[in-house]
Amino acid sequence: MAVALNPNAFTWCPRTGEGACMSRFLHSPLYLLLASLLAAPALAAEHRAPDGVDLTLDLVGNVAHNPVGGVKEGTEGSYWIMAQSKFDLDKLFGVHNTDIDAQWAWFAGGNLAREKIGNSISAQQTWRPVAGGRLTRLTITHRFDNGLSITAGRAPVNSYFNNSALNCVFMSNAMCLTPYGAITDLGITAYPNSSWAAIVRYDVDDRWYAQAGVFDFNNDLNKAGKNGVDFSFGEGTGAISAYEVGYQTSFANDRLPRTYRLGVYRNTDGGRSSFFDANGNSAALTGKPTAALDGSRVGWYAMGDQTIWRGEGKRNLALFARAYVNTGNEAPVDQFFSADFVKTGTFAGRDQDTLAMFVSNTHFSDEQIAFLRDRRARHGGTGSPHSDEIITELSYGWAVHKGIRLMPNLQYVINPDPIFAPTRTTDIANALIVGLRVDVHFAQLFGW
Repeated sequence: MAVALNPNAFTWCPRTGEGACMSRFLHSPLYLLLASLLAAPALAAEHRAPDGVDLTLDLVGNVAHNPVGGVKEGTEGSYWIMAQSKFDLDKLFGVHNTDIDAQWAWFAGGNLAREKIGNSISAQQTWRPVAGGRLTRLTITHRFDNGLSITAGRAPVNSYFNNSALNCVFMSNAMCLTPYGAITDLGITAYPNSSWAAIVRYDVDDRWYAQAGVFDFNNDLNKAGKNGVDFSFGEGTGAISAYEVGYQTSFANDRLPRTYRLGVYRNTDGGRSSFFDANGNSAALTGKPTAALDGSRVGWYAMGDQTIWRGEGKRNLALFARAYVNTGNEAPVDQFFSADFVKTGTFAGRDQDTLAMFVSNTHFSDEQIAFLRDRRARHGGTGSPHSDEIITELSYGWAVHKGIRLMPNLQYVINPDPIFAPTRTTDIANALIVGLRVDVHFAQLFGW
């Protein structure tokens, strides 16, 4: 099935008048799609997947506008569509404890951070640098009876490591899908990009676990036109390994569920210097490419989710925190930290609504700041940008209907980095971002 949506459906046009905007929206495929969904539950019982087949079809759209700050004011919209099929081979064919997981995604739209603010941390978790369709996962998993499981195939690192559902009660890419740092520094394959992978996990009991994975690293396979179906192996520049131990509970076995994870990534591809060219000079001043590095890129991460209050049903308040520290080759980000909370169940009768907030600090390396300083000087500016970029988001997740959620949000960026404002000669003004995220989960809506 091919689904085509109009990116303009996610575009707000404040200066052309509400009538023009509404006309564009009403005639867009997105509007027609959302309108038709309201009648879907009545037909759900007649269209269920067979036992052993789990189907998912999700649409997530983001709109972001910066009325204050950045290089210039503007609005950008982006979206992704994800289709996933999980096959339980035990139920289908009698192959004990074995599953196949196939996932595909389509991305489109613009990036407010890059195109209007000038910084590198996207306010939209649905934007990706390469638009279009991509096979994001094709794996087979076998679970042994002793708690050991093995997964092999095509997979992204961040779907298995340093992962939590709480990351995406926000719209900012600083938190969702993966806390900032590891993708920039280590080049870990992240949804929707995938690579050949093998993952071994051991569940000690229903709480403690340990897992390790190895992933082929070939950044060329993430480029436009590859679409995730170039299955080349061993032609890349390195391998990524990831290791994680954790403790996790749920509402099924804990009144106050919690999750704690500690892990490390390693990429045998050493990456590139943030400052020096191959001759040991400032690449920003010479205009030459930055130098390739020997050695490895290594980064540690820790995360904790802790429910501290629980009311009736699953109404609760959870606190959580994220940390990332670069300990390998020099890379753009030295460290990232965030503190967060989410309240599930807000007003009377709004048990599924969420109120959430995070504050994060991304600390850029000395070499990255020196590169940006020299690039500024080359264009006639003076001084260095700030090394700490602080981002906060306040979001409200409104469960409009089963399978449909709207998330208005406010984001504020202090000390925006100028990585995507190459000719900027002064600091970028702090930016206020007004956002809206739309989630449509078709399986819930149709009752698949």
